Amino acid sequence: MSLWKAKTKNGKEISELDSNWADVQNDISELIMITDSNQIIKLPKSMKKYIQSKTASAELGSNNIQIESRSIGFSLGNNIVRIRVDEKTQNISVELENG
Repeated sequence: MSLWKAKTKNGKEISELDSNWADVQNDISELIMITDSNQIIKLPKSMKKYIQSKTASAELGSNNIQIESRSIGFSLGNNIVRIRVDEKTQNISVELENG
């Protein structure tokens, strides 16, 4: 399982294992993702806004939820730069979303 880790503006280290993104997203000064294959993806420090997301699938009528990919990114002007990691293949892609 890949996961995001971050540093808050006061230097505290947090991760998705111990923090809820909605509670910390406005206090982040650094954001990284560590993949299953121990690759570390570091985003530029002190960006105005960081984001993280997951894509998932589920069978109807079951509690079986499978995370397909995870991403981290940041706002750059009117655009969002997103780095996505496929959970099965560990392939990494870079996406640019126009705002």
